[in-house]
Amino acid sequence: MSLNYHELTMNEPRDSPARRKQHLVICTVMGVMFFTSGISAGLFHPMSIDKGEFPGGEFTHKFLTRDYAASSGTQRAIEADLDIENTDENGWQAPSDSADLLFSVFLDNDGSIPGGMTRFAAGIITDDKEKKRKLLDANSKAEEFTEKDYPKNVKYEVVHLPKVNAAVALHPTTGGIWSALLQQYKIFPALKKYYEKQGESGSFVMISTCSEKQGMCMYYVPLSEKEVFYMGNQLTEEYGAQFGDVSSVEKFLGFNFDDFSLPSVGIGGTKFANVFKGLKKLLGISGKTSGKEEL
Repeated sequence: MSLNYHELTMNEPRDSPARRKQHLVICTVMGVMFFTSGISAGLFHPMSIDKGEFPGGEFTHKFLTRDYAASSGTQRAIEADLDIENTDENGWQAPSDSADLLFSVFLDNDGSIPGGMTRFAAGIITDDKEKKRKLLDANSKAEEFTEKDYPKNVKYEVVHLPKVNAAVALHPTTGGIWSALLQQYKIFPALKKYYEKQGESGSFVMISTCSEKQGMCMYYVPLSEKEVFYMGNQLTEEYGAQFGDVSSVEKFLGFNFDDFSLPSVGIGGTKFANVFKGLKKLLGISGKTSGKEEL
């Protein structure tokens, strides 16, 4: 026979000292764990950026339009196509170690593109013809998948990326939520600032290659031939023109409020749809709303 803490305290009031203490302990433990994972991901790691060289090479990749956080999942899908099994000797899942093989190329980094509409390419740079063949052979299966299987339904393409001078930075990674946040709000801004100090302007291309096993990512920002790294696609300034009417709130959330509607129901004669339109006007996110509305 055994009793857990909840069974022992089930008859206590919700705001009893014992319950408050329990909540405090749980929140403290979770907070410490979250903060510790942030430190492991490089929260306080100094950003040291130097001039170096991006190696270039033949890039066999999938080109995607998604939030940048999806790049990790895309790389795992590519590893699966390469038959790379990240397991240890006991069959347990092990960290990936694909640095200098798997690369992600992030095209839109100036904040003008809404979340979820940013473009990136994920793939391999290698002279290994067998690895390239495996990925290109996977194209025959892509047509079997639908949009819900994204990115498996996207075919691999091949381009040549040049060897160029680049800003280079090394930063810790854990492959989790902290790493995604630090990439967006610490690493990108630092690289942008360095890029502009070199006399460059506008959006920049950022390239990363990571090893979860080593816990590190290498970042490159090409300092010449930027247009080539867009791989035949529009530059960010051109691509971003279509989002000119999208508010900063929508860009941050990655959500188009004009595509969202509420049913014509309400309480006491006030319709939820009209209240929603009023909030859109207040927040400046009602680009397509016009005319007089009765609330």
